[in-house]
Amino acid sequence: MHHEIVIVGAGMAGLICGKTLQDSGREVVVIDKSRGLGGRLATRRLANTHADHGVCYLKPKGNRFKAFIQDLVDRNVVSLWSDRLHTLNAEGELLLDANPSARYAAPNGATAIAKDLAKGLTVELGQVINAIRPIDQGWQLTSQNPDFDLTASVVILAIPAPQALPLVQMIANFEFIQQIEDVTFAPSLTAIAAYAPELRSQFAATNLRGVTCDDKILGWIGFDDTKQLNPTQPTIIIQSNAKFASAHFDSTDLPAIAQQLCDRAAEVLALPPIATPELLQIQRWKYAFAVNPITAPVLAATTRAPLFCIGDWCGGNRVENAFLSGLAMAERLG
Repeated sequence: MHHEIVIVGAGMAGLICGKTLQDSGREVVVIDKSRGLGGRLATRRLANTHADHGVCYLKPKGNRFKAFIQDLVDRNVVSLWSDRLHTLNAEGELLLDANPSARYAAPNGATAIAKDLAKGLTVELGQVINAIRPIDQGWQLTSQNPDFDLTASVVILAIPAPQALPLVQMIANFEFIQQIEDVTFAPSLTAIAAYAPELRSQFAATNLRGVTCDDKILGWIGFDDTKQLNPTQPTIIIQSNAKFASAHFDSTDLPAIAQQLCDRAAEVLALPPIATPELLQIQRWKYAFAVNPITAPVLAATTRAPLFCIGDWCGGNRVENAFLSGLAMAERLG
């Protein structure tokens, strides 16, 4: 089947790009290899609760992202979570932010943002694109699924640079490929921990919502149930720093790594119950943060038919950068 525009990747960049293009009258289909939407706008559904194990929160800086967040607030998709979080410094001191800065979260989980953006869009999930080749009317995309085969006049790759590289190596110009090759990512390991309901009062007494850590192991500790309207039990997200994740990413005993993260969080916060969750899972994020993103919001190939890359690694490494990249791409196509 032929489409005017195919976007590969259903994270923030791909979805806002697709929505904006479709709202302007363009014909768009969004494809993603995962079973769910959002990329790192990720929510893990647990037995009686949920937790955001990818993006921790939204902290808008520019006017366009602020307007986007305000629209989500007005429609009850997100709400203000906190204007002051804590930092654990290298000396082990727990400090409250000196300057207020609004952070927003989705009470029903970060994937609610992706689902909201995807309303009305044609989205194909669970399709791994393994090849793109030029044809007379644009591009042919083939999937690992032999029954899934489509063509497009325009292809937009809204995926991490290392995932885009093998798709474009044989079809794009040298400068385009070189810029993709130069982008590297830092990994993260994320423990997802749920606790007995009776611990809620003890955790709440700390007045902690989120802690950014300058630590030998930890990068972030988030008390995720504080985002929810009616939490049923405490849930804590513990993200490693990049150094620890790089050293243990391929571990054959990931449950032990998750426990190590819990133990360390319990130690640095002086909260022993964090070390004994009722439920403990772990998520590996290979492409958590772009270390050296390109400066432009859109990367365009010199090819016979239009081919582009967008994402948080185009112009930065945060959700807001992904949003701006997707908007810039949509505006470029008009």
